[in-house]
Amino acid sequence: MSTDTTQPIAPTTETTIPDLLNGKDYSACIGLYQKPGCGTKPVLSGDRGGPMQLAVFGILIAGIAVIAIRIARSVRARDRALDPTD
Repeated sequence: MSTDTTQPIAPTTETTIPDLLNGKDYSACIGLYQKPGCGTKPVLSGDRGGPMQLAVFGILIAGIAVIAIRIARSVRARDRALDPTD
């Protein structure tokens, strides 16, 4: 007693592939780095160049700045503590 409920899929002759490069030759965009005009604009916030990626970049720069300030203050405090001319 088999209860097969799968339906066969009718083959279609029409296939569409989205043109992401707006008519450019795809072989012109192959390389190590992405060439100008060969990508797509960010659609989602996590896409390359999107707002989330820019926010992460800003947070990284702010973190490096905080670390640099802390190191500079520690070096100045150490130099003041070791300076015998006071």
